[in-house]
Amino acid sequence: MMSAAISEFVILLNKLYRQVYEAEFVILCIGRFSGLADIPEFPEGHGPEVFSGKVIHSMDYSAMDNASAANFIKGNNIVVIGSGKSAVDIASECAQENGIGKPCTVIQRTIHWMLPDAEPWGVNFGYLFFNRFWELMVHKPGEGLFQNILAFLLTPMRWGLSKFVESYLRWKLPLKKYGMIPKCSFVDDISSCTIFFLPDKFFDEVEEGSIVLKKSNRFSFCKEGLLVDGEVDPLKADIVIFATGYRGDQKLKNIFASPNFANIIAGTPTSSVPLYRQMIHPRIPQLAVVGYSESISNLFTFEMR
Repeated sequence: MMSAAISEFVILLNKLYRQVYEAEFVILCIGRFSGLADIPEFPEGHGPEVFSGKVIHSMDYSAMDNASAANFIKGNNIVVIGSGKSAVDIASECAQENGIGKPCTVIQRTIHWMLPDAEPWGVNFGYLFFNRFWELMVHKPGEGLFQNILAFLLTPMRWGLSKFVESYLRWKLPLKKYGMIPKCSFVDDISSCTIFFLPDKFFDEVEEGSIVLKKSNRFSFCKEGLLVDGEVDPLKADIVIFATGYRGDQKLKNIFASPNFANIIAGTPTSSVPLYRQMIHPRIPQLAVVGYSESISNLFTFEMR
């Protein structure tokens, strides 16, 4: 009887304090790189649950203040999982805090092109790639005949610029020495916005041994740390930090109570970039989503749309 009375009381409170707001237009500014972490799934018995140390996401690490973050990583064996900007930034902070005594290991599955923190020969790569002329060299979905022909004719120039930058990066950075040469071309990485700038003196920290780079397609957890594919001995760790990105699309989808609207806003599995980002969705004309732009060019994707 008591539990039934409590349940009725809770329902009454919800009715009293729940408020419904009617609006003619809604703008979502929820951000993409926060809220819902993208953490890989593991078979039962091979995930973080068997690990005796701590496992967090870069989202949790970035929420710490400087003092708390320093205390968290100080004196610990840190392993960072990821191939992007967050991974190298966290690794560099760990290296500065622990040095060669407790080197930070970075496990990467897909290697992307990395840009040094200083501009090469005083030339900004933005002048080469982040301009409207460069957009003419790239084939785009739904392009017309003229755009298709123009992109085809400019293929040698696109290839030449890509190889020029790749040659410079191979010369500037010890990518070959550490097995960090990407399989894809620079133009592919920059077109998909997966390039990033390295923190200051990153490869100096790799050279001195305070950062260890490993490439592996598969790994699993054990009590001592990680079992990395191709290695016999476990990689011992006290803390594992996943710098594996965010599930921004899922976070946006979860906002909607209506399954129909949720499916519309998420797009289809075959669409690479949902249409709603940085604009008003044509099928939900009372809704705009801002702050979700994919491009790092001055010609943003929403401008083309």
